[in-house]
Amino acid sequence: VRTLPLLACIAVANGFAPSMLTTTHSATRLSSVSRFGPLRSVAPPLSAKSSRLALRMMADDAKLDTVELKHPNGHSATVYPFGACVTSYKAPHEVLFCRPDAKFDGSKPISGGVPHCFPQFGPGEIQQHGFARNLVWKVTDKQTDEPDMPSVTMELTENEETMAMWPNKFKAVYKVGLEEDKMDMELTITNTDDKAWDFQAALHTYFGISDIDKCEVRGDFKGASFLNKMNDPPTTTKEDRAAIRFEAETDSVYEGVAGEVVFVDEVKPKQSVTIRNLKGWEDTVLWSPYGNDGMGYKKFACVESVKAAKPVSLAPGESWNSIVSFIPGEPK
Repeated sequence: VRTLPLLACIAVANGFAPSMLTTTHSATRLSSVSRFGPLRSVAPPLSAKSSRLALRMMADDAKLDTVELKHPNGHSATVYPFGACVTSYKAPHEVLFCRPDAKFDGSKPISGGVPHCFPQFGPGEIQQHGFARNLVWKVTDKQTDEPDMPSVTMELTENEETMAMWPNKFKAVYKVGLEEDKMDMELTITNTDDKAWDFQAALHTYFGISDIDKCEVRGDFKGASFLNKMNDPPTTTKEDRAAIRFEAETDSVYEGVAGEVVFVDEVKPKQSVTIRNLKGWEDTVLWSPYGNDGMGYKKFACVESVKAAKPVSLAPGESWNSIVSFIPGEPK
């Protein structure tokens, strides 16, 4: 039996049709089987009770909380504990992008900034991209007055909602900090269960750009294998380009491409950004809904730091750690 994505379950439980819900990626890809294979310890379908419990959102008239980070040099970041999503990084120009169709009321994951994908990346046995982007993370530490690196640390652990979907105990700790010339993000996943389990993770980052037709992504792409998810069925091939341009709708998974990836803005080179994957992230995903005006495709592309091609397996008590920095400025 195929389970509905979590938001669809909530809609059904409250008398709405799943078709009324929108998702980040196209419907054709949502309906496909996970291209990385199933993860271990996948839960059975959600019950009506658990679907009503899942994603207990804010009241309609409520406003989601935010944490504002401000560096003495004027750079700033806005972080939502809902989804642990960074929605703005100004250095001093805006580095990130939030889609015009993004919701900031807790009714759906925020479509923009730096959303989380955990414990699943893409479609699969549970909801699209997992549940971490749908839940409110607990703020465990705020160093907003720290002059060298103002930061916020958030934590997510299992609860009744997550266990109904994915019956594994875990602790996710996410720290976002601003240094003088960059924003740092550190994610640690710990297995707090008495059994081993697998997971995938990603930072599905939306980077702002002057013009999608006047940009490119540079990195160790040439010769790498990549999964082209725009083909039906998806196909794996070798990349012959060192720099990738967006000329059509794109959804490409580059296995083993990480390290330093540079998103170059050819109109405003000083608004380019270097994605420096220091630890943990081993794959890069490029995504663009090219041609979709409703998503604002001309002004962004997703350059994602990912660990999915080879899922992480954690024994009880083990942890996985990742670190990435976003460094705005003209490529050197």
